Amino acid sequence: MGASTSQNPYLDAAVGAKMLALGLPPIRGKWFFVDPLIGSASNDGMTPSTAFASITTAYAACTDGAGDGIAFLSVSSGATSYSDKLIAPIEWSKWGITLYGVAAGGYNSRARVVSHAVTTDATFVVAATPQTITRPSGSFIADGWVVGMTGIFDTTDTNSNKTFTVTAVSALVLTGTVGTDDLAVDASAVNVLRGYFPYIINVTGSNNRFYNMYLINECTHVLNIGALAVAGNRNKFVNCHFNTVGVLQSASADQFDVRVNASENVFEHCWMGNNNVARSGAANGNIVLGLSTTQQGQNFFELCYILSTSTTATHGAIKVTNAATLGGYVVFDRCKFINWLSGAETALATIIIGATPNNCGLLLDRCASVGYAAVGANNDKWFTTAAASAAGTGTLALSIN
Repeated sequence: MGASTSQNPYLDAAVGAKMLALGLPPIRGKWFFVDPLIGSASNDGMTPSTAFASITTAYAACTDGAGDGIAFLSVSSGATSYSDKLIAPIEWSKWGITLYGVAAGGYNSRARVVSHAVTTDATFVVAATPQTITRPSGSFIADGWVVGMTGIFDTTDTNSNKTFTVTAVSALVLTGTVGTDDLAVDASAVNVLRGYFPYIINVTGSNNRFYNMYLINECTHVLNIGALAVAGNRNKFVNCHFNTVGVLQSASADQFDVRVNASENVFEHCWMGNNNVARSGAANGNIVLGLSTTQQGQNFFELCYILSTSTTATHGAIKVTNAATLGGYVVFDRCKFINWLSGAETALATIIIGATPNNCGLLLDRCASVGYAAVGANNDKWFTTAAASAAGTGTLALSIN
């Protein structure tokens, strides 16, 4: 056969065969490779040997709507894993991108994207304009601050919880741009500076696909509340794990593993949460549905595992935040809701908490649970056939309506 005349080399047979050998799905555009172990931002990302170091760089290289793909190459041996440690959340506004973890996938996958948990616990002074932060000793560089990182102040001052983005860094001075909340930190206060991750990825684009990925938020500020936020429509997530593990987040009613405020998204064989960080003391949920009065259509969770540890009735596996949010039914098909403490069932919580939808509701089809006392109040909006078992038994049978 003669040389290919395709304008897109990624549609050529030889290149396609190489992609297939890596187990990558077909795409219309280009594949970019990410390898946190040997990759570099100065590479072109076009081959495994010239991979980028971070998904952030690869995402920037993708063309909106062109059908490009990002292959995250996981490298691990034994208990060691090589993670993409983000310096700031990814605002995923582009359409039609495939993110594929070349790993086993599933629960606690080694195709791992994690927040870069940096904390500076030092006395420092904040100037007015330009925004600078100075310290008398120690090192911002040694603490891990780099250009492009988003930070947040956590202080005892009334002007706490203010954000900025680092534009220059030296040992004793950070320079950054201030958020819209008019940063002013009292120099006499005890200031703590932390990395800021309200989520790991915020998907506002549509028609994106995510396979075999593990998104975990490990930052400790109380406002670092989630792993995956979805505000775009018609996205699909397959064999992924989403997890928020900070103890301070667990005290927040806004904590989530997955937050969906959009329509027609599909989660297939995914994991939300974990069994080792207690989610007690606040009315939060692993899955949070809706943030506003804007109605969202149906969303689908198929063969998913919703995991938590809680000894209180305030936490729920699913939280509905607004009565007017659900414009379509949200379907949970053959899902497992598991809540426990140190391996023991603690049936002291309900699966569904929050507002009662005033239009549609949730359909739990052939689901099962352990460690929950009830489906939830307002049963006219939660469609199952079996009523909850008595509190304390730790079991709940849910089947087709």
